[in-house]
Amino acid sequence: MEVRKHLYEGVLALMLATPMTGEARDYVTSLPGVADCLKKAVAGDRVIIEAGTYRDVDLKWKAVGTKQAPITVEAKSGTVLITGRSSLVMSGKHLVVSGLEFRNGYPSRRSVVEFAGGKDFAQDCNLTRCVIDNYNTEDRSQSKSYIYLSGQRNRVDHCELLRKYNLGVTLLVNLNGANNLNNHHQIDHNYFGPREVYGSNGAETMRIGTSQQSYETSATTVCDNFFDRCSGEVEVISIKSCDNIVRGNYLWECEGVVALRHGKRNLVENNTFVGNGKRNTGGVRVIDSDHVIRNNIFVSLAGQRFFSALGVMNAVPNSLPNRYVQVSDITITDNVYVDCTNLEFGTGADAERTSAPRSIDFKRNRLFVSGTQNPFQMVDKASEVRFADNIMNKNLEGLPSGIKIAKVKLPMVPTYQQMISRTIGKLSETAKTAKAEARTVMVAKDADFPQVLAQAEDGDSFVLQGDEYKLVKTVLVQKNVTIRSASGKTLLRSVGTSVPHLMTIDNGGSLEVEGLVFDGRLEPGGSSPETGISTAKTMTTPYKLKVNNCKFINFGENGCAAIRGQKSTFADSLIVTGCLIADCSGGVDFASEKDDKGRYNAENMLIENCEFRRLLGTPVNVYRGGSDESTAGPYVTVRNCFFYDCCNKQRGSVLRLMGPQYLRVSDCQFFNSGRGGVSVRLDETSWEDVVIERCKFEKSGAVLAMRKEVYLNRQNQGL
Repeated sequence: MEVRKHLYEGVLALMLATPMTGEARDYVTSLPGVADCLKKAVAGDRVIIEAGTYRDVDLKWKAVGTKQAPITVEAKSGTVLITGRSSLVMSGKHLVVSGLEFRNGYPSRRSVVEFAGGKDFAQDCNLTRCVIDNYNTEDRSQSKSYIYLSGQRNRVDHCELLRKYNLGVTLLVNLNGANNLNNHHQIDHNYFGPREVYGSNGAETMRIGTSQQSYETSATTVCDNFFDRCSGEVEVISIKSCDNIVRGNYLWECEGVVALRHGKRNLVENNTFVGNGKRNTGGVRVIDSDHVIRNNIFVSLAGQRFFSALGVMNAVPNSLPNRYVQVSDITITDNVYVDCTNLEFGTGADAERTSAPRSIDFKRNRLFVSGTQNPFQMVDKASEVRFADNIMNKNLEGLPSGIKIAKVKLPMVPTYQQMISRTIGKLSETAKTAKAEARTVMVAKDADFPQVLAQAEDGDSFVLQGDEYKLVKTVLVQKNVTIRSASGKTLLRSVGTSVPHLMTIDNGGSLEVEGLVFDGRLEPGGSSPETGISTAKTMTTPYKLKVNNCKFINFGENGCAAIRGQKSTFADSLIVTGCLIADCSGGVDFASEKDDKGRYNAENMLIENCEFRRLLGTPVNVYRGGSDESTAGPYVTVRNCFFYDCCNKQRGSVLRLMGPQYLRVSDCQFFNSGRGGVSVRLDETSWEDVVIERCKFEKSGAVLAMRKEVYLNRQNQGL
């Protein structure tokens, strides 16, 4: 009886693994017809999608193939381009999807591609040789992913994921629910294209698990991928689960790290990190226990603290799951560090994180330094860090024991192109229209300037020949353009009833202006604008703004400002030089993110050689609230500026600089300013790099700071 039972089971398994027709079949269809074909398809069948552009499609594909004979959905020779409001959900078993290109759209669901993890979850399914490019929501603060990976034993390989701008993880591995645990996913040979600094937590390139799932086993393998300038936040790869492998990946100029953020028993080996000395480029950050970090190459990484080439963190005693569990039983062996600035033990030590790492083996590592700085930073006691059999090329002061001075053989580091070849093989042709040649456009004095600018292409320069342009609508900037005055004093003002800003930077726009006068005075019968230059209310793409030798006058109504970055917008750089801002309510206002989640509106800010006169409110207002450490900005410099009769109201401040991670205020003069409050208001943490020096305060308020050392004994006068 038992023999007959096993015979029956064997025959049944053979029948399920064999196509009923005895021969695999090809279906050729348009994209919307795929779901119907899959209802008829059996193991070994192929569904071939006709080339074309498909817009606004919400796709749900389910199929059941076998390991020996998967069901395949693939693009026909040519391009299957998916755009608009579109997403794909994959479910079933042994379904392979290949060759799709999602470009210039936004997801109709929580992600562009989702491996289902619910009732019809995905097992042994594969997304391969697909592209997701510029698939973002209009509001950058709306969290969406490119790939949401659930189920069991699924694979993502040879895909290109690039130009992600909105909040959310690029590729997320979900562990919520029994069907998604111990999943053994494989993520390999993919290209993760440049992701610019987002300015907030929640912009990881990859995350595996969450803090609530951190002691569940994922067993995901991340191998042979190329991470190219993935700088959304400090965690490029965020591990928040157990028993994962990060192997053989290349991280090129990524402003961030592989973070073993939560969980145990993770392995990081044979990866190559190349920083080329770029700011905030990092390696591996370690929290919790039983991790192994071995045989990696770290080259020219310039990051510090959480962005270090190696950051072994201090912990919170009796930590909650979402804080910092004590680091213990860590093996760090056979790695090579070449010209890396920081190898830290006790990273993040403060009044909360007081538990030092314990039982750390740092052995058989090779270190090469070309300068004189000791890369080892013992932030907290290192009594339980065991240094043994390490080699370094220089005997520098303060080296820990267990470092032998000897010649260090440098590893062969692949070039950028070699990294591409060894991982994804080659990149597809990015769908771009031919770039028009940049032009210089002379704008006549009687021209409709907003209409002229609407015809701009990236790189164009517009020279305003008139002395004054009366605007009935805002000048909308949607390309990367330069606008300058032929005379150096062209005036812009509103004569319409709906001109909230004289100039507005919108998605895709960046702006350089020179020699203009922005006048906010009220025109009889019209409405006064709120700002001279503003962003749109929400934007997806980062932008750049440079303002040189301009004047902003008469933006005096309550809440007005000369230059403003709106909430849910982000400037890669803001440069204001040689400008006069006078008779206004506010000056340079980048303080719209007030949720205290670590978000901010500009990464790099320079205000130099500017004069601020008779401002009712704050001349320079920058805000980054909360204590989140996932980002390294903003970087703010204010130098050689003059403030006269500014913000004398009660509790006011001339410079309100709350939370910049890097701040320099130097060679500035404050006269008759901040008398009802302070001249400079800070709210800095212990780790922020803040200096106020060589400033003069006359009949003006003081400096309000958490740490007096930021301004005492720095040649400031009048404090």
